[in-house]
Amino acid sequence: MKKLIFSCWALFCSFSVAFSQDFVTERCELDPVMKDIDSMYYVTFTKDKFYLPQWELEQYINFPQDQLPRYTDNEMFLRLQEIPAVIPMTYTREVKSFIDLFVYKRRALMTRMLANAQIYFPLFEEALDKKGLPLELKYLPIIESAMNPHAVSRAGATGLWQLMFGTGKMLGLEINSFVDERRDPKRSTEAAVNYLKQMYDIYGDWHLVLAAYNSGPGNVNKAIARSGGSRNFWTIMPYLPAETRSYVPIYIAATYAMFYANDYSLKSAEPKRELYAVDTIKMPGKISLAHIAKTIEIPLDELQFLNPSLRAGVVPFTQNGFPLNLPVNYFSTFEARRNEILNDPLMAQQDVVMAITATPKIIFEIVKKGWSLQRIAAKYACSVAELKKWNGLRSDHIHPGAKLKIIQQVAPSSAEQTTPQTATASNSTPEADSLIASASTENIPAKTEKKYEPVYSTHTVKSGEVLSKIADRYNTTTSEIMRQNKLHSSRINVGQKLKIKTGEKVVYVQAPSKTINKDCNCIEYVVQPGDTLWSITQKYDGLTVQKLKSENEFIQQRPIKVGDVLKIAL
Repeated sequence: MKKLIFSCWALFCSFSVAFSQDFVTERCELDPVMKDIDSMYYVTFTKDKFYLPQWELEQYINFPQDQLPRYTDNEMFLRLQEIPAVIPMTYTREVKSFIDLFVYKRRALMTRMLANAQIYFPLFEEALDKKGLPLELKYLPIIESAMNPHAVSRAGATGLWQLMFGTGKMLGLEINSFVDERRDPKRSTEAAVNYLKQMYDIYGDWHLVLAAYNSGPGNVNKAIARSGGSRNFWTIMPYLPAETRSYVPIYIAATYAMFYANDYSLKSAEPKRELYAVDTIKMPGKISLAHIAKTIEIPLDELQFLNPSLRAGVVPFTQNGFPLNLPVNYFSTFEARRNEILNDPLMAQQDVVMAITATPKIIFEIVKKGWSLQRIAAKYACSVAELKKWNGLRSDHIHPGAKLKIIQQVAPSSAEQTTPQTATASNSTPEADSLIASASTENIPAKTEKKYEPVYSTHTVKSGEVLSKIADRYNTTTSEIMRQNKLHSSRINVGQKLKIKTGEKVVYVQAPSKTINKDCNCIEYVVQPGDTLWSITQKYDGLTVQKLKSENEFIQQRPIKVGDVLKIAL
């Protein structure tokens, strides 16, 4: 009887331990940091085409669970201590649960992290070593951004290291309409490493540094004070924000999973060679990525992947030249076609640059089961705060089937990016005297000034239609249709015609393109859309590119653009 009672008690204890561990694991799956990692992994920017196809990894992702190693608590403790790390690899029940998540349940994520490690770890290690910081901090971007340079958090933290706008500015990063260096792997890494060093100078404890990196020094200082002055992370943990309590355990778990990936039959998704065999070329002026990609015949999405800091799809003008990342096997093509690349017809029209950064596109996303605002924000590279503002939401809670409005700043497609071409001049160029005469009596080709006018469609109401349904069809709102049609209520009648704004069109207003300057006895020619130095020389007898350059010194410094005034000697 005693044996039976003892056996039942042992069985009950083992069941309790297993149930308790399963409960902890389930709770860990719902942890906000883990949900962040999952959502950033799903961002559409991390395209499968850049890695091994999923079917090649299937055998590793769905590896039979009974063939994967399982270790006792004592063995796990020892394995953590064997990791060559300055940061203490503390073993707790929570750490174990997060390790189980990474190596058993998030295997697809791990294949991608192992692939991204080949791209980014050399960069991280070099920056950390330069500042004398522990090299194992290279694992931090896994739990910050799933190593995705386009990741954006609920609060607006951006890039591999999830830096806030103010923090990025404080650390010297450039953030403007064209460039967000928080998304630049090299610059953001340098900034993050400097910030981590500052935090270590304050706390002298790496667990506290990690907590401060996640929640800010203010929250860590409050937790230290509330705990009675303890400077031990595990002691102050209950006084930290909920998300930060799990942050250090998840970091330790991610470090373990990456270090022991081979033991768990985890295989890298092997990034394309073009994604890590990369160097930089200094670009002297504003040039669109679309033009570069087309000229050297590199896929545009690869060029965008390698230059995530370029928000508008345009290389900006900087005094010392902007460093463009390019696969090394494209360098010879780039050099051979450098002049063609630098004379970008899109960038010849200055206003087009503004259109690229200011053209909004409204799209709608239907919420699916299990989705969160955080995941949708990560998918569309916006913040949760923006999603809530666009949709009038007061909380982060959303329901499956709900339709969310997303506003994106979209660069025109390559077809849309062609600028109007001027007519080719005839071979017979008028003499100077006739030019002077025509300037006073005829309309001369003009400089274009751009303005926007609304484009409307007419919709005839059909049986069964309501305003909300019509608004959905045209990606607008009920109130906007009512305003455009001066409706006092949402009631509409069959056959009624509604005016609905469907977009905007560009209207070019003409202004004189060339005038005679008697002081210098020359023509002042205003550069038109589509003009090149060579095409301008074809309009005037005896004019060469070299003469144009000698009379207009600024041409030697940068490419011409629409609106530039060129002096042409009579």
